[in-house]
Amino acid sequence: MPQEPALNSAPALISMIASTLGRDVEMRLLLDTLSAQDDGNFELIVVDQNPDDRLVPILSEYRGRFPIQHIKSSEKGLDRGRNLGARHATGDWLLFPDDDSWYPADFLKTLRRLIATEPADIYSGRSLNKDGKEIMVSFLGEDAAISRANIWHVLIEWVIVFRAETYRKAGGFDEDLGAGSGTPWNSGEGQDLVLRCLSQGAKGLFRRALYGFHPEEQPNANPEAHIAKMHGYSRGKGFVMRRHGYSFIEFLPELLRPAAGFVVYTLTGKPTLARRSRAILKGRLYGWRNFKPR
Repeated sequence: MPQEPALNSAPALISMIASTLGRDVEMRLLLDTLSAQDDGNFELIVVDQNPDDRLVPILSEYRGRFPIQHIKSSEKGLDRGRNLGARHATGDWLLFPDDDSWYPADFLKTLRRLIATEPADIYSGRSLNKDGKEIMVSFLGEDAAISRANIWHVLIEWVIVFRAETYRKAGGFDEDLGAGSGTPWNSGEGQDLVLRCLSQGAKGLFRRALYGFHPEEQPNANPEAHIAKMHGYSRGKGFVMRRHGYSFIEFLPELLRPAAGFVVYTLTGKPTLARRSRAILKGRLYGWRNFKPR
């Protein structure tokens, strides 16, 4: 259960774990915005899955500004990197930035205000593009307690903050989910982990005042690659919903929406969007059908 902050206690240490592969200059935005935080109680752990040393000169520029651990890993997979970094973390709270995400200058100030005034075990927020538009998730329009009913509208992995003991008690991210997992389930790892935390009695809060930034995908640049990505993400959603005991009635709207989209886009002469809707429909159904209990 959430713990009330002790009066006059030292600020909690926040560990940020960024698992990265194939990027270098993109990380500068993250590093610059962490440098801009008016906060001296955080650390950054970079789990570097690159086969070369491209990040060494970049990270060296920032070492005097805040604590950085640089961990080289030959093991690939986003959530393998996250879990490895978490094992090296010394913080009371854990946040998992994407290697191309960044945060407003008052992000940690906002987070600490939430920790002090609204005790919980998990805090989540929104993803925005550089212009402040919500992206990636259809977020709730109001603050809410995180629940099974709203979990697909309150989470994006790089704006979820876990109490470290809550994260560890739940076993961390499932490394068979998410990007680079080597399985068909290319998403849903955040929802899967938070659902496990909730089942163990953790309290989670979605707060719209907490947000980060991320480049917005441009699906028109490579429509077929975008459709393939959405198919993989959709497989993960169907799989995670079945794993966590959602009924078929609860799952049905996840099929009806893309089915309706396929019909509408086909009738209105938008074949690329129709193929996207069909890929989402097929992916969710595939994930649901192919879940097998461990």
